[in-house]
Amino acid sequence: MKRDTTIRIFSLLIALFLVVPAVQAALTVDAGDDRIALAGEPITILATYNDTDVFDALNMSASVNWSTATTAPEIVPDDDYNGTIQDVYTYSAAGTYVVTVKVANNATGAVACDTLNVTVSPQSAEVKVVPKTLNQKSNGLMTIFVDLAEWLGFGDSSSANVTVPDPSEFRIGNATPERVNFCMKDGGTLILKYRRADLDLNAGDGNLTVTGNVTTEEGNIPVLGSGAVSVINPGNKKMEKDNGHAGNGKEKMKNQNAFGDEHPRFNGNAKGQAP
Repeated sequence: MKRDTTIRIFSLLIALFLVVPAVQAALTVDAGDDRIALAGEPITILATYNDTDVFDALNMSASVNWSTATTAPEIVPDDDYNGTIQDVYTYSAAGTYVVTVKVANNATGAVACDTLNVTVSPQSAEVKVVPKTLNQKSNGLMTIFVDLAEWLGFGDSSSANVTVPDPSEFRIGNATPERVNFCMKDGGTLILKYRRADLDLNAGDGNLTVTGNVTTEEGNIPVLGSGAVSVINPGNKKMEKDNGHAGNGKEKMKNQNAFGDEHPRFNGNAKGQAP
């Protein structure tokens, strides 16, 4: 009798093992840390997932939503239970983007998601301002030299595949240049001349920021650069000194020489070579 009871209990345990499925741990995915990048340069995502069922390796699928597009990444199993989701993407505009990595077990229907932020900045350009001292009340011209050599060859692009679609759209605030020249010396330089009256200058300002776009194989890519300046307003001190009367001829000639339309070194320079 005891032997029959033991046999029945053992048979019941076998039946339960065959009927009741094993408890499976939840599917998880880790998208990784937040990222920073430059516009036009590829970003690689290496997300990891975990699923404890050894038979699920062939049933996994994944997607990456980059905010501007959704792609199907490569899934690389690391072992019977874990794997890596690999994908590459390029943003052509500056901004902060939320990236969502999604992995699914198509056999069980389990789905897991995780997100990270990608902050994209414009390509950097070297900028020089001439003259470096700007009179806030001057109506003359100011010259901006934008060095293209640094970002014409960024990433995997070559200078032959990069163009400047409209140099006249390179802005300082809302101001656009009155004249545009291009010099191929030292890899390429834009020479942009702005009317100082069009600029929003404040006494004490220490730099001017220039923004524009170039066209690459990835599309239009933003660029940004800042040039050091010293913005002054000598008219206020002069008015206090003269108590409302016009200054003498020597003082007027001195100001004209210091803050004229163009420094003599750059006046009429068609090639626009940087100093």
